[in-house]
Amino acid sequence: MRKPRTATVALIALAVGLAIGAAQILVVKVQTTQLRNAPQFFGPALASLKAGDKLEKLGEANGWVQVRTAAGVVGWIHSSAVGESSTTLASTGQPVRTQATANEVALAGRGFNQQVEDSYKAKHAELSFVWVDRMVQIKIAAAQLEDFLRRGHLGGVK
Repeated sequence: MRKPRTATVALIALAVGLAIGAAQILVVKVQTTQLRNAPQFFGPALASLKAGDKLEKLGEANGWVQVRTAAGVVGWIHSSAVGESSTTLASTGQPVRTQATANEVALAGRGFNQQVEDSYKAKHAELSFVWVDRMVQIKIAAAQLEDFLRRGHLGGVK
């Protein structure tokens, strides 16, 4: 009678071990973002994250994902800023690129990739992207943005 009980305990332990070992890994897919202490855009920042950073998914709530960084910091990131990790094997013997460049991320954020932008520029030589490129470089402090949203009663910020 003890063997079935021992087998049951062993199966439960195996299932728990597999569940722990099967942690879902997410990858930051935006150029930069903040890991927040709460699932809200203006929660205090715990750490800065950049494109390609790997995160262990711990849970989800209302469009936010609770994650653990490689350094062990646990916090929240909006689900739009992460994607599932994928592994690609190559037999070419050539190094495999695993991250987008900052320029590629910026272009993707505008809905372009380098080939599309080059083609568009070639067809529309009269257009200038100087002001678009300058706007992308503008940095606004989180406190200023939060104040703007609060004064305008926008985004649920109080």
